[in-house]
Amino acid sequence: MTSKPKNNNDGVMFSKVYKAALESKYHGVSVNDLLTVIYATPSAEIAMELMLGIYEHPELETDVISPNNGVKFTLTHYNMFERTVSYSYEENKKIHIYFEKGVNKDLITHENYLDYKQQYSSSKDLDSMYVIMPEMEKNNSSMDLFAWNKCAKWIQPLVIDEPEYQLAD
Repeated sequence: MTSKPKNNNDGVMFSKVYKAALESKYHGVSVNDLLTVIYATPSAEIAMELMLGIYEHPELETDVISPNNGVKFTLTHYNMFERTVSYSYEENKKIHIYFEKGVNKDLITHENYLDYKQQYSSSKDLDSMYVIMPEMEKNNSSMDLFAWNKCAKWIQPLVIDEPEYQLAD
């Protein structure tokens, strides 16, 4: 009787080779029980590598730059099973306000927004916007590993153009 490779939650096929590797590493333990635990993880491929002692943690940049807005992201945690990166970043604090429709948004600044700010009411004809404040605040978010590595490619060495000087005659 031949056993078919079992398809796990990643679409990775585990064959007799993987079973044999587990049997040689874990003598006297039910390989089927180990496979049940492996398949129960978010990434059976990573779980199998961990169980066999062959998992290699990816090399990750600790700081990357967002290609969208140039903000620096700092790595705080990598989830190997979900292949996601948690990170922190700083940005200007934003305050959401409502104001009367018809007011030119360009007139509203962080210095005078309280003069325009209105309490929300469904009976009033209001508009809304975020006021960018000068204070910075720390935020946290996450992205998949592929996106993090894409951001890492945006880190470029700082090149300063040196001015060319020409002596006057």
